[in-house]
Amino acid sequence: MTYRSDEAEDRQHITIKVWDLPTRLFKWLLVGLVLTAWVSSGFDDPAMTVHKAAGYGVLILAIYRLLWGVFGGTTARFSNFVRSPREIMNYLQALRQHRARIYLGHNPAGGAMVIALIAACVLQPLLGLFASDGVTASGPFADMVGDQISGWASTIHGGWFYVILGLAIVHIAVNLYYQFVKRENLIGAMITGRKQMAGSVDEKAVKQGSLPRAALCLLAAFAIVYFGVTLAGGVFFPQM
Repeated sequence: MTYRSDEAEDRQHITIKVWDLPTRLFKWLLVGLVLTAWVSSGFDDPAMTVHKAAGYGVLILAIYRLLWGVFGGTTARFSNFVRSPREIMNYLQALRQHRARIYLGHNPAGGAMVIALIAACVLQPLLGLFASDGVTASGPFADMVGDQISGWASTIHGGWFYVILGLAIVHIAVNLYYQFVKRENLIGAMITGRKQMAGSVDEKAVKQGSLPRAALCLLAAFAIVYFGVTLAGGVFFPQM
């Protein structure tokens, strides 16, 4: 009995690879591109070239993540962390009562946050495709939908950033809570990819995604965005 107890304790301190490189790169590249899009919106750049490039990058990455959620490693797959509202509420209730189970990948509430962030990052650049400032800067489809709709798209596009910002703040706050209160190394794991087993309920499900498959998903995402714009009659950068 003592042997089994010691073995279980040692097992909890074993670190394993949870987040593969493509998943980690996606997260940090997305952060960088969202910040670039935000900062560049204030540049002295009438055509907003940098802003548009960052927006295309955000859309490509968001679509890539949708594909990677199907073809990626197990912890990145939607089938392993997307849960029903009931399961999410049960998890939050258990968390409040300090009896929530530990997950190597996304817990049910964390999975809901991932879906919300991806959805928000898809919608924002999509709005940008139809937006226009009425002077020099406009998305590739602004002329097709007319001034009124492009104006609405521009207004929503400008305000939607604060939805993304709000989600990001909640996401960061929750990660800090898990890092420093619950002592789960979520932040470090998204840098190194490794976490302690610590009695997690999903440790048997961990399998890394392959780099060639990630490259194909990224290439497919780029093709979807590029040809989605050009085949519909739009031009990526009219001034170039």
